[in-house]
Amino acid sequence: MAHTRRFNRHENMKEVTRTAIMYLIHRSVIRENDNLTNMLYGLFDGYDYTDTIREIAEGMDKFSDEYRFLDAICDEIKTYPDGVTKLF
Repeated sequence: MAHTRRFNRHENMKEVTRTAIMYLIHRSVIRENDNLTNMLYGLFDGYDYTDTIREIAEGMDKFSDEYRFLDAICDEIKTYPDGVTKLF
């Protein structure tokens, strides 16, 4: 992760995406992987970790809710233009 793309979460991320990320963070199968949990939180700060998240998800059951949510979130974030989330 030498270079991580950034996006403006406030301008692009919808409530449904934020809710899906929080749903995943609270799932026990996700909480068992500290790196994945940290990357999901990083999405709230506008860091695009989707490539690494997808690599981790490859080891998951492709029919699980967690996998489907991760896949959908990654697809969504890849559509966001580059930018930086402002800190208040």
